[in-house]
Amino acid sequence: MIAEKFNPIERALIAAAQMAPSQSRQIIKLICESGMTMTKPVESKVSVEGAAHYEKRRKFIDRMKSATDRVIDYAKHETLRNVEKHFRDNPGIASSEGDQPDSLAKRLTFDPAQTADELPHALKEVQLAALTSAGQGLFDEVGNDNPFKLTDKQALNFVKQRENLLSNVPDEIHQTIMQTIQQGLEAGDGRRQLMQRISAAFDEIGKSRAETIANTETAAAFNYAREKAMRKAGVTHKKWLHSQSPIIKEPRPTHVEADGQVRPIDEPFDIGGVPMQRPGDESAGPEEIINCHCVAIPVEEPK
Repeated sequence: MIAEKFNPIERALIAAAQMAPSQSRQIIKLICESGMTMTKPVESKVSVEGAAHYEKRRKFIDRMKSATDRVIDYAKHETLRNVEKHFRDNPGIASSEGDQPDSLAKRLTFDPAQTADELPHALKEVQLAALTSAGQGLFDEVGNDNPFKLTDKQALNFVKQRENLLSNVPDEIHQTIMQTIQQGLEAGDGRRQLMQRISAAFDEIGKSRAETIANTETAAAFNYAREKAMRKAGVTHKKWLHSQSPIIKEPRPTHVEADGQVRPIDEPFDIGGVPMQRPGDESAGPEEIINCHCVAIPVEEPK
């Protein structure tokens, strides 16, 4: 007889262990298909508050990624057009001018200066909308009935600062695509093969780089505006709230440890020894802010 101290799943597994392999496999299959659960639910450590703040950002993350994808697509199509023209004008993979693979690859790759000009312009509209939404959200949290608005100087300073931080992105993408083309040329790719290779490289960039930009830029806008709104609303203390973003598979241990840390509004948080005025504080360096979704919330002064 199976002891009653075991829960239903445990009793079923004990019984299955005493059966023939074919029968035990059927028991396990039934357990999985029926959705049986433990008698005592596993306690969830997910912060409802943290998840709620992430949800407020989601639509801006999507819009930010869409804008970034659009710019990356421009660069992709420019590069593919260059490759098409090269094969149309030249019967072989090497140009009639005797280009080496490295110099030809550079000539075929998109213009990074143009992409550097397009990216901040594509993001600006979403950034400004995110700033307004985040600041108004903070006002709503503290019961301030006034409409939130950054000064034009504050908003433009923020956008310019983010533009400077993103200035190396087009060059990094350009270098990746140029190396991809050079590898294809050295491998003797024909037109179709080379274009497939280039498209695959751009698709990978879109999945990784565009998502990182969208997450990081949205978080930067939200935390910047929330800090400004807290000060306007007269908030005296802030608390670090760890994100519950589903896209963060391996959260930074120091950010998890900081969850619940309270500081006066003018003092920085201590994030593993790194002073940060707010989540996304650019002075902390990219290792602390890239793909971070933590948020600072207003709290009463600790007793």
